[in-house]
Amino acid sequence: MAVVKSLRAEKGVNYMENINSTSEYQKVIDYIYKKIQDGILTVGSKLPTERSISEELGIGRNSTREALSILDGMGMIERIQGSGNYISKNAGRSIKQIIMMMMALGTITRKEVCDFRRTMEKSVCMMLIEKDISCAQKEKFMSLLKDMENADRSKIAYYDKKFHDELIISTENVLFITIMEAVVEVYREWIDIVLNKADEKSRAKFLQYHIEIFNGIIEKNMVLMVEAIDKHYDLIETMI
Repeated sequence: MAVVKSLRAEKGVNYMENINSTSEYQKVIDYIYKKIQDGILTVGSKLPTERSISEELGIGRNSTREALSILDGMGMIERIQGSGNYISKNAGRSIKQIIMMMMALGTITRKEVCDFRRTMEKSVCMMLIEKDISCAQKEKFMSLLKDMENADRSKIAYYDKKFHDELIISTENVLFITIMEAVVEVYREWIDIVLNKADEKSRAKFLQYHIEIFNGIIEKNMVLMVEAIDKHYDLIETMI
């Protein structure tokens, strides 16, 4: 009986340690979030030292270090050797990692990622139609399309990425950009393989669909834009 009681007591201690560890981790999250809310920390800001955080929150340095390591793994902060911890400039990295993990676990499929990418690109282009792209942006798209037309097979994937990246950037919507960049990073791994293997006929179709997407935006022709995006992704999906 004494042994059983001892084991129960030990389990109780371990349980309380886990609770305390979780509580201390949350204190660090809340601490950083509050400083961001108050404008004390912004993108690129250096965080206080582990020692300062631990003393201010009244928690152990090991708990602080563990919490910061988890935040680094999530992409929320960047740890620079010999310099310190900084608010990340690339929060989208954590979104990409979550998507990759979900795919590895089988909770989402490649088709679901493709469907999301297609739908979100339509939303991006709708936003561009509503906001009107600038003359400088139009010239940039026209230059990209010309480069795509003259590119050899090895450069098709490069200019395709540049074109779609420019669509996202042109929205000037930080949330769109952050989410889409993360999804595109996952999606590109498949598309690059497809485009590098595409024959001349398929490459000509890709170019035409990009031209139609662009024309749909500048002409404010929603039907042309949506149909061009669907043809673009239908062709890709038949080749994946």
